[in-house]
Amino acid sequence: MTVATKSGLTLSALPTDSIATRFAIGAFWALVGAVVSRGLTLASSVVAGRLLGTTGFGEVAMIQSTQGLFGIVAGAGLGLAATKFVAESRSLDPARSARCVTQATTIALISGTVMALALLLLSGVIGARVLNAPHLTAELQVATGLVLFGTMTGVQTGALVGFGDFRALAVLSGIRGVCLCVFLIAGIELGGVLGGVIGLVLTEAVAALANHVALRRLLPEAVEWPDRGAAWSELRTMCRFSGLSLLGSVCTMSAMWFANVVLVAQPDGYAALGVFNAAERWRQLLLFLPASFSPVILTLLSTLHGTNDPGAYRRLFGLNLTVSLAVVVVPSIALIVCASSAMGLFGAEYRDGRLTLVILAASSVAMVLNNLLGQILVSTGAITRRFVLDVLLAAVLAIASWALIPMYREQGMALGSLIAFAVASAALIVTTTRTMRAQESRR
Repeated sequence: MTVATKSGLTLSALPTDSIATRFAIGAFWALVGAVVSRGLTLASSVVAGRLLGTTGFGEVAMIQSTQGLFGIVAGAGLGLAATKFVAESRSLDPARSARCVTQATTIALISGTVMALALLLLSGVIGARVLNAPHLTAELQVATGLVLFGTMTGVQTGALVGFGDFRALAVLSGIRGVCLCVFLIAGIELGGVLGGVIGLVLTEAVAALANHVALRRLLPEAVEWPDRGAAWSELRTMCRFSGLSLLGSVCTMSAMWFANVVLVAQPDGYAALGVFNAAERWRQLLLFLPASFSPVILTLLSTLHGTNDPGAYRRLFGLNLTVSLAVVVVPSIALIVCASSAMGLFGAEYRDGRLTLVILAASSVAMVLNNLLGQILVSTGAITRRFVLDVLLAAVLAIASWALIPMYREQGMALGSLIAFAVASAALIVTTTRTMRAQESRR
């Protein structure tokens, strides 16, 4: 069956191009979007870091980390679930793909609203008793908008990735990047940290609206629903997958938030977090190419798994692994050599964070491996194993942060990240090797 969309496209026919060609086209548009988005994000971060100083920049990072914890719960793993199930069924059962998008976005709207209200009610307690910064209560209240709109954009983006509409995603990334530059910098200029948080909320609101318009082009005029029993079965399958994904994300995000809390509890802790946040922006820039390829690869791997083609599956994964490591190792070495100058772009008070940047740059290889190998477990539906390894990552990160941060401050936080991702990557190598062998033996 073929389902026509408002844009005149059909959702049922598999692309006849080779895997390499499909990967190249998707990767090109994903790369364009990532270059624009990450470039604008880094530029806005540099300006924000200069305007706010280390303490103010650290306060913004803490607010983002706190709302991110609520946002992870609100998202309920639905973005990843939308990517997998839309990609897996868009050719064989396009009506199911449309139902998946409808179910995921509806749940996200409800859960996003609930968790935004929870943050609003708890903002005073969190600011005063947990963060030891009662003056950030208003900023945390405003950040409830980030929870709601961030939840929606996460699920919408996951659905767009599943449909393989990477050209639209590139345009959307550009829109979000421009909005971030304008709203964040203008907000900081007008209202300091509070103005910056308002700018972040406005950015996510515009992104959610733009994503909604893009999705409407890909969805059919009317969603076909099966009988109630079949609909509930589909919903339970998606909820099981997203539920385990949620639990894994909550564990890792909680560990990262815990590390932030430990750091800001130290003398001049918010300034230390500001330095770490600046170094983290450079690590994110190192990871932007693999991150650009990631949605393309996950979509194709899920599609190949759905069509039972293990040979093409293995070749695609090998290609992605080789390319991703190649584009991270060399820039990481260059960034390590130029660490002092790179940190100095944020301002003279950030230069002492060069060792923090060196450690984070070294950890980027382990982070890439963690993401790439995790895609095997997600695309094959082995989400329970992915959850177990997320728990391992979170436990190691929390323990290492608790032990190292009091002694080494932001450098200890970076070391904790390096150790955690290295351990998780080693465990993933063993697990994914067994998973791929099991998949081939069942062919």
